[in-house]
Amino acid sequence: MVKKVVILGAGFGGAYTAMHLEKYLKKTKEPFEISIVNRENYFVFQPMLAEIVGGSLGIVDTINPIRKLLPKTKLYVREVDSIDIENKKVILAPKFSHKTTDLSFDHLVLGLGTVTDFRGTAGLHEHALPFKNLADSIAIRNQVIDVLEAAASEQNATLKNKLLTFVVGGGGFSGTEVVAEVNDLVHKLAKEYHEIDHNQIRVILVHSKNRLMDREMPESLGRYAEKLLKRRGVEFRFGAHLKSATPEEAVLDTGEHIPTKTVISTVPSSPNPLIEMLPLKLEKGKIVADAGMQAAGRDNIWAIGDCALIPNLEGGGNCPPTAQFAIREAKILAHNIAASFSGWKKKEFRFKALGMMGALGHQSAVAELFGKFKFSGLLAWVLWRMIYWIKLPGMSRKIKVALTWMLDTMIPIEAVQIKTATSQGIAQLHFETGEIIFHEGDVGDYLYIIVNGEVEVYQEKEGKKHVIAKLGKGEYFGEMALLNQRSRLATVQCFSPVDVLALRKSDFGILISNFSKLKEDFQQTEKTRSRQIG
Repeated sequence: MVKKVVILGAGFGGAYTAMHLEKYLKKTKEPFEISIVNRENYFVFQPMLAEIVGGSLGIVDTINPIRKLLPKTKLYVREVDSIDIENKKVILAPKFSHKTTDLSFDHLVLGLGTVTDFRGTAGLHEHALPFKNLADSIAIRNQVIDVLEAAASEQNATLKNKLLTFVVGGGGFSGTEVVAEVNDLVHKLAKEYHEIDHNQIRVILVHSKNRLMDREMPESLGRYAEKLLKRRGVEFRFGAHLKSATPEEAVLDTGEHIPTKTVISTVPSSPNPLIEMLPLKLEKGKIVADAGMQAAGRDNIWAIGDCALIPNLEGGGNCPPTAQFAIREAKILAHNIAASFSGWKKKEFRFKALGMMGALGHQSAVAELFGKFKFSGLLAWVLWRMIYWIKLPGMSRKIKVALTWMLDTMIPIEAVQIKTATSQGIAQLHFETGEIIFHEGDVGDYLYIIVNGEVEVYQEKEGKKHVIAKLGKGEYFGEMALLNQRSRLATVQCFSPVDVLALRKSDFGILISNFSKLKEDFQQTEKTRSRQIG
């Protein structure tokens, strides 16, 4: 019988695990198949995302199609709704229908990474731009160009100063790299706008510690980065947190209010919420695993990357959440899964960090290799590009990136935005007479509010249609499945042409968690309708 290996997440840990597993397909005693679940159909080379903000790389230069990277792996481009470890299945959220998909497994690899965490920081979720993935990089670049275009024609001096002020929260690797790229981008593009005075441009980095990259780099390199960025015009607010944000300003916990229209936050990430619901041993929201990446107390559950606590047998403590560790963890993890099929001896992960590198924009960087060799400036930048270029998966991607870098030295960047459609919290939908909005038994994924028209709610009993209710303008339906985390108990069909507002399950959860009276109203309606259904 073919064994099934399911991998959740196609970051460095998940993608490279699948890559190494594909090499074992013909070597193991028992045949097995590999499936990977990811929100996108591509793998992102995260260390180069800041260069997309600055325009040194194009949008597709940092990504590889998963199907090309993993030709022997089955790909599911879906969201994970839930994970049922006891029954060995992963439930994938609906896509283009109201039906979930069950994906059974014999071995499960959890490589879900982390999510941006704005909890405890009022206003950042609404008004700050995160910097974590490809979409974030594009959004930051678009925002920079947007405010420059607006500033060029703005007559109000106060508003113009807000438009030309950029605040970045966090002075680790991500914050330092993105503030360097934003600073370069703003000053380069401002040359095209004669109405903008370079002296009006302010780029400010807010960091809770007293120096940059305090956890990643030696103090000498952190101070070098600070000195270099100061010379390029970046301002620093050390010993301060980005406390809040509004449409008009960034608020620091020191009491300072910085008028701005652009706030970028590289706040610490938190583990994926899916992990919190699992019956696994967790510490600080991460899965406790052994040196072979096996989850504590489980023989078929594995964890890798940012969502796992893996002991660092070489350096002590736990393995850091970096790409160089995740790539090498994946090789050992793939071997251990294959070993469970063939009776081979399992291996433990042992690796000593080779070093750390951080780009500072404008042909400069800092690097520490093997714990004793320190580089800065142009030489570090050359090393940074060379090492990451070598690590890029796929020869075609290597060639494209090399050509882009060559052209970047000869052709100036252009102030062109890539506008993408933003996802709406509330979707406006239209249905014609007779159309089914959802069927009995479908998953509960939306709350619907009727704007125009009428719908009929019914159940099928013994082959006959039993009408429960008719609903019209201003009424809502779909709350029962959302409140009780269950499938639909009835079918809803349009009695006439219908316009509805559809509120996603996640947004519905936020709504009722913040408004207790509204939650009570929904619960009361749910009780009344439950009695009608019987």
